[in-house]
Amino acid sequence: MSNVKVIYSEKKSYCSICSGRGYLYKPSARKKQFSFLEICECIEKKCQCEKKTPYMVFNEKERILEECACLPVRRKIEKTIDNFKTSNIPVRFRYRRISEFEIKNNDKETQNNLIMALDNAHHFIERFSTEQSENIRGLYIFGPPGTGKTFLACLILNELILQYGISVKYVKITRDFFNEIKSTFNLEAALKRRGDDIFKELLDKDVLVIDDFGVQADTSWEQRTLYDLIDARYEYDKPTIITSNLSPEEISEMNLFGGRIVSRLKEMTEFQPIICSDYRDNFQEI
Repeated sequence: MSNVKVIYSEKKSYCSICSGRGYLYKPSARKKQFSFLEICECIEKKCQCEKKTPYMVFNEKERILEECACLPVRRKIEKTIDNFKTSNIPVRFRYRRISEFEIKNNDKETQNNLIMALDNAHHFIERFSTEQSENIRGLYIFGPPGTGKTFLACLILNELILQYGISVKYVKITRDFFNEIKSTFNLEAALKRRGDDIFKELLDKDVLVIDDFGVQADTSWEQRTLYDLIDARYEYDKPTIITSNLSPEEISEMNLFGGRIVSRLKEMTEFQPIICSDYRDNFQEI
């Protein structure tokens, strides 16, 4: 299609409603339904294809086919949806916004702790608004079970996808995670997916969340695998968010991989405690 002409310029378009993105995030009104994205009215007004594929319009004056104003936005929406599908973010957390993180608490000290955690999350996200995103320090979010660590980490990933189209990945460090890698050790599975392919996928993501860090310290091989992943992301300047029930001091006492894991964490992450009552009591499904 050599006579295709693009008539929509994202740089020249700005809308106070969608902030120039061309699409809006709309939460579902029903519980347990997926939230969704829709084209903003600023693009709808320019749309001339009547929302019909292939979203092209015929320019009578120049006698050529042109991309409709809605087509680039539709592509962005498709990419955003694909990013969510490949992110591995738990379904119940997908599309949730950072504004949904509840910081109100009857205990003043607890509330201040939650405010600080939210501020650090916002700061982390805002660092990606600039073209130069290297050397961004990650986050090590720790505290008792059920205090919202995983929820906050996933909210950060959601914002990075929705705002900047960043490639992210969520991985929960459980026995299943290591078993997936071990399963590639047999010849048949290796032909389909090698263990180093899994490792490379986690290394290549712009931002990686490692959830439940500290539960894997059963074997030296598991320690080595986790250390290699953290070390590689450090060497490649890839921001990493880690959640754990264990404080840095407790991790240090475990002497994981000769203490080198803790050393790396100190270099590449900001330590953020979340100490409060069970956050899941306040969690509401969309």
